[in-house]
Amino acid sequence: MSNPPRPAKPFVKWVGGKRSILDTLVDRAPQSYQRYVEPFVGGGALFFRLQPAPALLADINERLITTYQALRDDVDQVIALLTQHAAAHSADYYYQARVELSAATDPAQVAAWFIYLNKTCYNGLYRVNRRGGFNVPLGDYTDPPILDEPNLRAAATALQGVELTHGAFDAVEPRTGDFCYLDPPYHQTYAGYSAAMFGEAEHVRLAAYCDRIDTAGGRFLLSNSDTPLVRELYATYTIEVVSAGRSVSREASQRGRADELLIRNY
Repeated sequence: MSNPPRPAKPFVKWVGGKRSILDTLVDRAPQSYQRYVEPFVGGGALFFRLQPAPALLADINERLITTYQALRDDVDQVIALLTQHAAAHSADYYYQARVELSAATDPAQVAAWFIYLNKTCYNGLYRVNRRGGFNVPLGDYTDPPILDEPNLRAAATALQGVELTHGAFDAVEPRTGDFCYLDPPYHQTYAGYSAAMFGEAEHVRLAAYCDRIDTAGGRFLLSNSDTPLVRELYATYTIEVVSAGRSVSREASQRGRADELLIRNY
């Protein structure tokens, strides 16, 4: 009998993170499948809970994918650099780090700057300008949890053997037997996670991609806003309303509980 996977959790805060409905997602996931696919990996809450194999994780955010790759391939160096950042943390250091992230090319350096900024920026937002520069202001934290070495190592273990790719969600070709969990930027909510944005045209593309998964013989589970457009796009599939927490928002009035949809073809 194999040992159970080491517990791991998301190593970054992420807008739309799924911790508040994670148990529901686990309950709705198929019991068996040939490959786990997550084209909007973000913080990867469901992946880290399930620790499925084989798995393919993708995202349009190149720095995020580079961070995943660096943790998988060189966690010791990421931790060493992040230890330095944690010791040097200050307002001045933070704003210099935003510049350093834009200039960094070594994967471990990208990962350490990315995690440092994520843990110290305002509300854990990831926002870039048109040139791709990270431009979120410093958060108001007394003692931000910059370095969680045990969890970084657990995440690195979970990522061993995982295929990681940077690109658009529909560049991942669906296969028979896939289980695809799709957690896009929600319709009519925060969509500025990349310079490309994510508007209604992208939601129409996403619905077409779900049709491709279905036609290929795969199964998908999709999270999204409860809006008329979303209900129309997925009218032929199973739609379930769930209540989810929204703890990371630019507006205090948008935090709390809100209804959202879980959509699946099984």
